[in-house]
Amino acid sequence: MNPLDERMHPVGAQGAWSESYYFNFVDPDSQIAMFTRMGFRPGDGWADGLHVVYLGGDRVAFTYGRREIGKDLNAYNDDLRAGQLELVCVVPFQNWEVRYEGPAQDIADASILLERRKARPEGWYQPATLSMQMDFNALTEPHYAANGARGHFEQTGQVRGEIRLKSPTGTEVFHPSGFGVRDKSWGPRDWGAGQTQETASEQVPESERQEAEDPRPFVNWFSMNFGADLAMGGSCFRHTDGVMRGSGWISRGDRTEDLRNVVIESEYRRGSLWHTAVRLRGETEAGKTVDVTGRILTICPTKIPIAGGATFVNEGLAEFRTEGRTGYGISEHWHAVRSA
Repeated sequence: MNPLDERMHPVGAQGAWSESYYFNFVDPDSQIAMFTRMGFRPGDGWADGLHVVYLGGDRVAFTYGRREIGKDLNAYNDDLRAGQLELVCVVPFQNWEVRYEGPAQDIADASILLERRKARPEGWYQPATLSMQMDFNALTEPHYAANGARGHFEQTGQVRGEIRLKSPTGTEVFHPSGFGVRDKSWGPRDWGAGQTQETASEQVPESERQEAEDPRPFVNWFSMNFGADLAMGGSCFRHTDGVMRGSGWISRGDRTEDLRNVVIESEYRRGSLWHTAVRLRGETEAGKTVDVTGRILTICPTKIPIAGGATFVNEGLAEFRTEGRTGYGISEHWHAVRSA
């Protein structure tokens, strides 16, 4: 654990070099939730910020912004901004603030984001203004999956704050309190690293889609909290036999262990990239079996253009169950899709 890892790292020679910050949380009572990702890509000359608030049901407040940046990322250590999104490190590895003040799309049904923009009906979102500040207070030390010139760590925490959403119909105010996970990554990030083997569900309206083979995501990332004393996270990748295998971590109280031999299975809506359920199995360093089932409450699809198609990163807000306990978190699936 090195506090300097909270700051920018020397930029590598790879054109796809990225330094990124990610936060999520879920209020277990209201199921108001959030995920935020800010990435700095010096090879492309810009930083971007994706910030989404889940507002119950399939409704989300969606925001995205960019800024131009230079090659030396050290210039942004105390200037973590993209669009109207701002991240503030108050105490390294202990306390962060996530702030947003600006426009948002108030989307009643986030599944519309799987459709091409030109195919979306008039009024698919309502313009709104989002104001929020959330405080992330760490509950554990960070767990490193990699370190050095290319690194990644994750950390669980408790989150509180205020969210205000102003639209033509009025102002809604929320005071969520819950748990979440943050991560930090530095190194090459290729959003199209999987095999392009699916046809985008956005090509056909939901009502006209035919039953088809289940989608084949190339990455599954997960994080979940069952209160202040139990959390886990990690990622799986598709192997040549089609199985999603990987690793992660599990925190119990003040002890964090590696989570090994993780396998994830998913269920989907018929003919869609929208996953509806997951099951995760793995084992701790001590050899204890971990078995988790997850029910997807809603998804916010995000589309990243790549050569020959796009990658859909589908951020699923999920309710998880394990050891007789109920928790909440994110089940994230990456799908590579061909252009029509």
